[in-house]
Amino acid sequence: MPGIGIITNPHSRRNRRYPERMRRLGYMLGQHDTYELTNRIEDVEEVARKFKDNGIEILALNGGDGTNHVTLTNFIKVYGDEPLPKVALLRGGTMNTVSNAVGISGAPPKLLANLVEKYYTGQPFETTRRDILKVEDETGERYGFIFGNGIVSNFLEEYYATGNPSPTTAGVLLGKALGTMPVGGELPRRLFRPFNASIEFDESMWEERDYASVLASTVDQIGLGFRPFIRCQERDNTFHLLGVTGGPVDIALALPRIRLGLPVDERKIRSEVSSRAVFRSSEPINYTIDGDMHVAQSGEVTLSTGPSVELIIK
Repeated sequence: MPGIGIITNPHSRRNRRYPERMRRLGYMLGQHDTYELTNRIEDVEEVARKFKDNGIEILALNGGDGTNHVTLTNFIKVYGDEPLPKVALLRGGTMNTVSNAVGISGAPPKLLANLVEKYYTGQPFETTRRDILKVEDETGERYGFIFGNGIVSNFLEEYYATGNPSPTTAGVLLGKALGTMPVGGELPRRLFRPFNASIEFDESMWEERDYASVLASTVDQIGLGFRPFIRCQERDNTFHLLGVTGGPVDIALALPRIRLGLPVDERKIRSEVSSRAVFRSSEPINYTIDGDMHVAQSGEVTLSTGPSVELIIK
């Protein structure tokens, strides 16, 4: 029996905080399962080749969104045109937006125990299939679920700079930004600094203009329970892309509707469902994929749909 392959990122903040829990996960696996610690990014590709050779049926990821992004990028590289195994997100990181968006809840031991029990007793899993975003710049290809620049990447830079990344820290930072917005605070100015860009789709184009942010996703959430990507499952092999053209006050007023997953004024936040988009700017593009930060010095990023993945919910 090929079994379950689990990858743990020992450097994720939650795994560093609870090292004994990280060790216990290995004891829960069956005799055909494999447990791997990936201390370096280079280790992930080696593990992917091992798991592919062993024909594992379930890939369990014990980390947060960033770990999942890096791991899936390497597994897609190794697997090529072959389908990926089912993927179980064990929520072992600080940022677990993707698992929240698809309805995965619980701590890593509970999630893994359910996974092992169902797998070895032949019980069916509840799953959802999602397309993965393929993000290309001059440095290569990366894969994930949520892309963002402008407001999103600026917010994450401020968030990581606190040295204490957590949902509470993110909430406090958002509250500070909203609270100082009416008086023209320094934090809102840093978050909402505009950039000039154009976006080309297969059959249409958004003209060159100032944007506060460009975002794309194949899941509906972006963090803290906000759900801007309400069209992410409108069609197969597509993603929902948003171009934020409104100012700070416009965005603040739209937050309640975004929180509820309701449409917003397209004069302030443009919306498109596409399988491909080329994002061009006259300056380097700082962006994030699932919380990991990157820079396209060329000022060009291409978004497209990569392979789909079957995520285990429970």
